[in-house]
Amino acid sequence: MSFPPHLIAKEAENRGFHCIFLPENSHVPINRDKTIKKFDDIKRLSKFYDPFITLAACAAVTSKIKLGTSVCLLTQRDPENTARTVESLQAISNNRLILGVAGGFVREAMENHGSNFSRRWEIVRQRVLKMRDIWQKKNELNYPDKPKIDPLIWIGSNSNKVPERVAEYADGWLARGDVYKGFPSLDLKQACEKQGRNMNEITLSLMDAPTSLTESKKAINDGYQNFVYFVSEDRKEQVLHKLDDISKLIDRLR
Repeated sequence: MSFPPHLIAKEAENRGFHCIFLPENSHVPINRDKTIKKFDDIKRLSKFYDPFITLAACAAVTSKIKLGTSVCLLTQRDPENTARTVESLQAISNNRLILGVAGGFVREAMENHGSNFSRRWEIVRQRVLKMRDIWQKKNELNYPDKPKIDPLIWIGSNSNKVPERVAEYADGWLARGDVYKGFPSLDLKQACEKQGRNMNEITLSLMDAPTSLTESKKAINDGYQNFVYFVSEDRKEQVLHKLDDISKLIDRLR
């Protein structure tokens, strides 16, 4: 991308956007015979910036906009090191991180990191709980110069098991309305009732949100509270034009 993410974050904040999300991918194995899911132009995944380094740069040139991962692949990360990275970014950004998490879909990639594909969601859950335990223990030390470490955890996935996972251990759901086979807000409500969880504690976000006013209003009526727009344009002029168009749409929805 010729227009780097930290400058995009600055432009987005100037236009009143709530958050900027960055994806993650460690590598794309050449041989992917065991990966079932297809992805157009999969080599593009190998060009992603490291999200935490990039979000730290975004934090340095902004003051309000939330900084998110969509998503951090915990099957490809050590939980202790990731917990420390999150702690550092929270301190640098003044607690602006939204940690979107998932397992990933490139089977060979996660196996290269020692993660069993069939256990990927068990691994995600275990590592979220491990990181929270690390943060809680550090919070209990009550360092006077350290902010509390308690980032929001949002799950980015679209299987029929996601609502129960979100209700059990997450603060939000990054859902794809065109991929999820169900009705997200209703399914999440039912999952929360089973867990004895207050659904108002959870943020439901729509990934690849529509840019038409009619479809946006329908999504709001369907229970979505946040919209996440995909910006894949390369040149500065293209990016700014898209941000301006989305900003105008958001103004009409307010």
